[in-house]
Amino acid sequence: MQAPQGDIELYLSTDTSGNIATFKMTDATPPEQEVFRRRIPSAISAIEPLTTELMDWAAQRGVVQKVRQSATLVIDELVTNIVVHGYRNDPRFSIEVEAQVEQGTLHVSLQDDAAEFDPVRAPEPDTRLPLEEREIGGLGLLFVRRSVDHIVYERRAGSPGRNRVSFSKRPPAS
Repeated sequence: MQAPQGDIELYLSTDTSGNIATFKMTDATPPEQEVFRRRIPSAISAIEPLTTELMDWAAQRGVVQKVRQSATLVIDELVTNIVVHGYRNDPRFSIEVEAQVEQGTLHVSLQDDAAEFDPVRAPEPDTRLPLEEREIGGLGLLFVRRSVDHIVYERRAGSPGRNRVSFSKRPPAS
């Protein structure tokens, strides 16, 4: 058994007779060092509950609203792509989500077992062409790339292999 990280605080409460009624132990790990981890089904309906919970968590750790709003849209786009294109709307699969906050910057990573797809290297659509001449698709990934400060893709070995997309969004300069 590994020792817990950080200090442990123990709270005891007593009833009116002085008997111990309840106790609560909390890990005093600073909130910025905590990691948000969730596994969601491959379903469009799972996106809103995920982003709501994640953004509430981020707000409690001091992430400003502008960062949370951008991150919500980016997560929505990336997860939608995984569900629709990677898993073909099959809810038997899942997506793993992790997030951390570091000095107001939100770091998010998404992992899936779908076919290999690198959203960082996918070709950008030619936005100079008239709408009727453009190929369908690609604008969402263009939006993602332009909305974050840093984005990385990696294909992890294994059977099946795993896609991992990680991005960071910093608060605007004051």
